[in-house]
Amino acid sequence: MATGHAFTFHFARAVRRHGMGRAAGIALAGLAALGAASLPAQARDAPQPWGQRLVQTQELPAEALAKFALFQERKNTADSARSAGASPETQAWTGDEMALPRSGNPYTLVVRVSGVALADGDAGARWMAGWSIHGEPRMGAVPQVAARGVRAGQVVEMAGAAAPLSFKEDRTLPPVLEFAGVSNLRMDRVRLEVWSGMRSSNPVERLMPWMPLLTGAVFLGLMLWWRRR
Repeated sequence: MATGHAFTFHFARAVRRHGMGRAAGIALAGLAALGAASLPAQARDAPQPWGQRLVQTQELPAEALAKFALFQERKNTADSARSAGASPETQAWTGDEMALPRSGNPYTLVVRVSGVALADGDAGARWMAGWSIHGEPRMGAVPQVAARGVRAGQVVEMAGAAAPLSFKEDRTLPPVLEFAGVSNLRMDRVRLEVWSGMRSSNPVERLMPWMPLLTGAVFLGLMLWWRRR
């Protein structure tokens, strides 16, 4: 609560000195600074994680990329018409088995794609990711593996994550990727990351608990300013 009182005092003083318009800007800057201060140093400095800990990275071999390229070529030349409701074909790749203790739940699969844009515009790749359980893949979509507004010849790096998955017991399973297609990109490298634990909240999520207090402080500051005019 002391934070709210301090914010109110400084906001009211800013209104008296600079007027309402500039004081509002000062208030917004203060809110942004408070939001940044509420984040730990690691969250501010490190890339956006998909879990508490990166437990493994598997690099897809050149043979897998060649199969994806051949699959894409066949897909481009094949008849695109499909019966309604039919699932699109995919090219699968199965990684190395890894230990998945229950204590590490949930596990998140992240696909990182690097390549070169073929033309100006947007680039993207469509993937499914999951685990092979008793020989049966349990897959989920990997959304937002895309880059907007790229230029022809530009090196492109993009990433997307499947929904986290938890296991009821310790497992040893191989991850599975299914490639469904690529647009405006020559893929040169694909990496699969396995993250353990819940993803840290982003700055907006961390700031949300402060919003009722800060909003009340702003309105209180406005009331104090109007009463003292």
